[in-house]
Amino acid sequence: MRPRLLALTAAEELGVGELSELLREGQPKISRHAAALRDAGLLLARKQGTWTLLRLAPAAAADPVVADAVRAGTAACEADGTIARIAEVLASRDATTREFFARSGRPLRVGPPLELGAYLAAIAPLLPHRALAVDVGTGDGSLLEVLSPLFDRVIAVDRSDAQLALAEERIRRRDLHNVELVRGEYDGPAVREIVLSRAGRSGGADVVFAARLLHHAPQPARGIAAVASLARPSGGAVCVLDYEAHEDAALCEQEADLWQGFDPGHLLRFAEEAGLLDITIRRLPRAWQGEGPDRHLVWQLLVGRRGEATIAPTV
Repeated sequence: MRPRLLALTAAEELGVGELSELLREGQPKISRHAAALRDAGLLLARKQGTWTLLRLAPAAAADPVVADAVRAGTAACEADGTIARIAEVLASRDATTREFFARSGRPLRVGPPLELGAYLAAIAPLLPHRALAVDVGTGDGSLLEVLSPLFDRVIAVDRSDAQLALAEERIRRRDLHNVELVRGEYDGPAVREIVLSRAGRSGGADVVFAARLLHHAPQPARGIAAVASLARPSGGAVCVLDYEAHEDAALCEQEADLWQGFDPGHLLRFAEEAGLLDITIRRLPRAWQGEGPDRHLVWQLLVGRRGEATIAPTV
């Protein structure tokens, strides 16, 4: 019995019940022999819920006596087909899961998953520069749920106490511990000073986001220049999300928009005048535009990188 137990646990980490099935012995008998082998330091046990999984201790296999016992047990298990049946036992572990998803599993939930933060945290190590991000015009902080898992530190800027209160509540509920809220004008010296002090030697943020901010800016060209000046010199990224030009004046009145979107050419010119390089502009799929009153508009995303000659706004 014991050489066969050693052989099977050398081949695969197996539960007591699975060993009982393979050896066609009762679980109490398997447990008794396994306990003796554990006491001798030959088997290691791992608890997984109600399961006890057993495997051969790596150091034990180096002992010549144990190695002989494993070889003898393996020969016996191969002779009666026990080793071959390990694959069947392992396949049965998957049976319940297969059955669950064959029934479609959980009901479909359209939209970003509630566990999005976990997925973003898995992606974060793939980003080459993720020390600091700035969310300009954070509003209620919805973008912070994306930025917080991706960056080591996030600064969220807004001038409205009411909006910052909503963002603060979101931070508390979602445990966004690496987010700092800053009240102020994004194109003012106080905000720039805070960003530079947090950035340290890099001289600015790795990425600055301005999501649906520009159509509220009195001077859009100056707005992009201000956003760009918060990025680190020579390569800091700037992401501007806003609408293409549209004719929905009623929406502008409802949402206090100053501008009915922007032609891509105008947006490109603003970015070039701000000193951004490697600029790309693309439309976003409508399915990504949420359920707000602006979901019918065409959304565009401009991404550029700050050059050394980026123009800082004059105050």
